[in-house]
Amino acid sequence: METPEPKISMNQGAAYWSCITGAPRPHRGTLIRWALKGVRGKRLRAEPLAGRWFTTTNAIEDFLRHLLQPPADAVEQIPGPARAAQMQRALDDLDRVIAPKRPGRKPQAK
Repeated sequence: METPEPKISMNQGAAYWSCITGAPRPHRGTLIRWALKGVRGKRLRAEPLAGRWFTTTNAIEDFLRHLLQPPADAVEQIPGPARAAQMQRALDDLDRVIAPKRPGRKPQAK
């Protein structure tokens, strides 16, 4: 039986988002909006509890993967070699950061 993943607050979720993307930290209200309204048909998995919103790191990773996929109605554009290399490096970095975590070990802060 798997143990449920611990819930994190939206402030912690925003910090995690910034950590894995390298982008500026989004406001917690942005994560709540993603949970309520979604982006391109996908909502961030989150739930309110006692007036506060909580999510999980897996939910943030799944949502980020969705955002990295091109929209279904997008016209396919072939990037130039420099842009293709930049995109591949970004995906490699994301896969390295979001690598499967070994059970029984806590993630170390950077």
